[in-house]
Amino acid sequence: MDPIYGLLKLNDLEREVIDTAEFQRLRRIKQLSSANFVYPSANHTRFEHSLGAMHLAGLMGEVLTSKGYASSEDVQKLRLAGMLHDVGHGPFSHLFEDALSKKYRTNHEEIGRRIITESAIADAIKKYGYDPAEIAQLANGILPNKAFMNAIIAGPLSADLMDYIQRDSYYTGAIYGRVNVMKIINSMHVYTNQLAIERDAVSAFEGMTIARYEMFKEVYFHKTSRAADVMLRHAIELYDSVNGFADPKDLSRYTELTDDTLISMILYSKEKEAEAARTFVKDYLSRRLLKLVYEESFIGRDAFLERLFNQEIVRERLIAQIEEMASIPHQNIFIDLPTVPSVPRSFDREDLKNILIMTKEGIREMSIKDIPVIESIQGYYNIMRIYAKKEYREVAEKVIKEIFGSGYYAKISV
Repeated sequence: MDPIYGLLKLNDLEREVIDTAEFQRLRRIKQLSSANFVYPSANHTRFEHSLGAMHLAGLMGEVLTSKGYASSEDVQKLRLAGMLHDVGHGPFSHLFEDALSKKYRTNHEEIGRRIITESAIADAIKKYGYDPAEIAQLANGILPNKAFMNAIIAGPLSADLMDYIQRDSYYTGAIYGRVNVMKIINSMHVYTNQLAIERDAVSAFEGMTIARYEMFKEVYFHKTSRAADVMLRHAIELYDSVNGFADPKDLSRYTELTDDTLISMILYSKEKEAEAARTFVKDYLSRRLLKLVYEESFIGRDAFLERLFNQEIVRERLIAQIEEMASIPHQNIFIDLPTVPSVPRSFDREDLKNILIMTKEGIREMSIKDIPVIESIQGYYNIMRIYAKKEYREVAEKVIKEIFGSGYYAKISV
């Protein structure tokens, strides 16, 4: 029984996949990482989100099958892909990936592909006559010659987005996720292998896009939960530098990592070199969080923010400058740079420019510019935040005001 959709029905194949240890692990990985520091009931997991995405992907497939665009076999593939699209996530979801993607040059999509094709999940899929490699491609939205199916799994009309907007809103208590997803789903068509929606569903699509934007502002990028995330991310990086515990090459070891095992591993570690990581975790568990000392947010692209986001040396120089001017010891100032496209990207990770609309006269492309509310937020929602440990808050604020002046970056020697 699901709080969003009610009773979810499963067939034998889906039960066998769900009952694997690799999938059950998702029960112990929070969907929203540290959001429960702000929204106490935000303790839902990747497990229930994955079942929700499976359900919605199946509904979309059934609608398209009823209109002659897809088959019952396509529906089963879509349900499996929706179920497995997040199976590669590590502890605390995107937080773990953010901490280690640079060092190990991988992501949860690639790890998910390996889990789907190399674990007990693959055995279950093959047992029922399906190809694990094909399901893995679809779970990542990259199945060749099936653009409309990829769009159901990834992108602005995906089961993934439709579920997490509703689910995250429900568990946080935010009001933004009350979106008429069934209107969008029931309006779906396929034209030249592309997913299209009826003209009457454009307002529902617009509402969903705005809801996503508001959820990023108010929930996903909340200053307090991001402070907690920054602390935990540094703990992961520091502890991994001691023993390489997060190396995803060993898939069996990786799939043993959950939120609780990660915390315990660091908290009860014996290595002397892991003391800084242990301190971060202890402070995290006691909610002794970093304090926000500077924030700037805006829609669009900003040259300085892009340099900070893309060039580690620029971030290091900014931190060093703050520490030097304020006489603050190293590893007490932290920069957080969450950024996301304000409008979700297409399934092939390109900026969304058009959507296909079915009208009485036929199919036409509608430019995002013709949807005024969406056009008004087009671009990137960027935030630059600087945090400091509590004891250095006042002096850091003073120095940062000197560096940034009246919101400009001209004085930064980078």
